Amino acid sequence: MPEDAAKVFDEYAGDYAATVNAAIAASGEDSEFFADLKAVLAREALGDQVRTLLDFGCGVGGSTRALARAFPASRISGWDVSPESIARARALGGERLDFSAGSEGATQLPFPDVRFDAAFTACVFHHIPREEHARWARELHRAIAPGGTLVLFEHNPWNPLTRKVVRDCPFDEGVILLRPGYARRLLREAGFTVSRPRYYFFFPHLLRALRPLERLLRWLPLGGQYFLEARRVSASPAP
Repeated sequence: MPEDAAKVFDEYAGDYAATVNAAIAASGEDSEFFADLKAVLAREALGDQVRTLLDFGCGVGGSTRALARAFPASRISGWDVSPESIARARALGGERLDFSAGSEGATQLPFPDVRFDAAFTACVFHHIPREEHARWARELHRAIAPGGTLVLFEHNPWNPLTRKVVRDCPFDEGVILLRPGYARRLLREAGFTVSRPRYYFFFPHLLRALRPLERLLRWLPLGGQYFLEARRVSASPAP
């Protein structure tokens, strides 16, 4: 993981939520809403048999705490490259959570093989340089037990509101968003069997009455974000 990313997120650890909330104000929702939404979608994908779950790139732990709410019987481990973010996550606390930070220039996760039943990562890979994507995808494959699933969330680069949010968010400066086709190939090449992308968040707060329709629209590549389900089938490590 790049040293620059750690420095950027160390700088914003103290006011991460406020920074995100300012960037997404046009949606009418806040960062906690989106963390809970992703956690609920992950619960739909993973079911209720998950006992150990990794939050890869957990930041200050907003998604980790949302996962704990969505998976009340699971132990959630958050990992991030930013020590200041992890310190903030630990200070905010939460039940059934543990957090660890990568060392400077980390190239692997500090967990043994097949440690987790499942993994979750939300809008992390666009902060990782392209040349490092394959290595981290293989690391996630290594850490998940055979039969387990990684749920990967990313911004939809085809959605104009999403592109505006990225432009307005200071720690997203210069990032290149992952097209769904690229993300699928990345995970397949790491050894996963990967679903088609599913899109969500079509309606801002003002149109929230229409949100029950979103389940029917997940095939439509216009939602603000998308997610992939990547299943580890093989017991052998990724190539």
